[in-house]
Amino acid sequence: MGTVDRKKQLGERIRAEREAQNISLRRFATMVGLGHSYLIDVENGRRNIGYDNLCKIAEGLGVSIGNLTD
Repeated sequence: MGTVDRKKQLGERIRAEREAQNISLRRFATMVGLGHSYLIDVENGRRNIGYDNLCKIAEGLGVSIGNLTD
């Protein structure tokens, strides 16, 4: 699997989990302390995501990193 495919898959999983919890993107950005536009790029697979930010996102969603990356 290529890097682009991995980024897209991760973004899709983050979006699916956020939407399953009925959390808007703007609210989630505030919850985890990340920018709205940054999260848009992450969810659309257009941005590499660092470990610290991945931890913030997973914690904000109440899931393990493994749930987002497996």
